[in-house]
This record gives sequence, C-alpha cells and structure tokens, in this order.
Amino acid sequence: MNIEKLARHLKEFTLDEIEMIAECDCKTELERLLNEGKIIFEQYLYRFIEKDNNVNYAIFTNKKYSRKSMNINNAIKYFMKNYVQQNCKKGTVKNYNTLFIHIILPFFRDKKISKIDMNDIKNFYLYCSNQNLKPRRIKNSLALLNQLLKYFRQLGYIKNNLNFQVKRLTDKNQFSINRIIFEV
Repeated sequence: MNIEKLARHLKEFTLDEIEMIAECDCKTELERLLNEGKIIFEQYLYRFIEKDNNVNYAIFTNKKYSRKSMNINNAIKYFMKNYVQQNCKKGTVKNYNTLFIHIILPFFRDKKISKIDMNDIKNFYLYCSNQNLKPRRIKNSLALLNQLLKYFRQLGYIKNNLNFQVKRLTDKNQFSINRIIFEV
C-alpha cells in the first residue's frame, strides 16, 4: 500500500491508525516521509504537509463577449474554445460537446449564464429525468453544467454563490434529486 497516498488522504493520523488501515508496519515509510518533509509529527499526531506549488496565472477574456449579455450558447462556445479544447483530451472534448448540444442547450436555450439559479438546476434535473436519460448521463450532464458555472464564476460573469455537487447518496444504480447537494 502506498503510505504517502494514505497519509495525504487522512491528513492527520496516529501510528496505530495508519498501521490498522494499511495492515502493515509503516514505521520505516513514515520515517522516510518525515525526512523528506512530507509529514510532521507533533502532539502525538502525524500530519501530512501539503506542498504549496502555487503558480500564478492570468486569465484573459475575449472582449467580443459582453459580461452583460452572455447567454448560455455563447458561454458554452467560449468555455469549449478557451478551456476544454486547451486542457482536455479529444475524447473528452467530444463528450462535452455532445452533452452541451443534446442535453444542456435544449433546456437552457438563450438563458443568460448569470441568471441561472437553483430552481433552474432542479428543473434541469427533472427535464433530464423526463427525457429518460440513464442515471450516469444525468450525473455527467449536471457535473458538466456545474463545471461551466464555476468557470464563469471565476471569470466574474456570475456573481451569485450558486454551488451544487452531484454525489452518490443512494444505491449506486439509482439516481434521484436527493443525490444533488445544493449549497448557498
């Protein structure tokens, strides 16, 4: 078992806890991590130290898109061009494009990205359910919509704190609105 990954996941643990989870003697591996500065030992607890690999980035937006008039269609085009195509594999680009064209765009049509609210998200889930989409397709569509909204919140196009997560809260093969966690 990779003790470093386990330590990263646990964040804070005792020697007994990590040995119980890993089911092996972890002392030598913990000593190595201590020597490398990846964990520290204080007050009888080991703590994983996150390395701060901050890289500063500047975000430049295309001036032709007005922040006041950014509808969902323009937002998707901008997102696909300036984020997805530059950071994702071809298969992912194709999947995102399919989800946007066949599921997300028909529901939101020309709605402004800054006007999307919690009720729209809930209604979008109901729309997807009524389209007889498979649970995985619904989950992927909601997750992609959330990614799009977070991207434009970071760019300053969205000022509200609309935030939701798609999590598995019920059986693996079931999908319901109860699996979407809304935060305000």
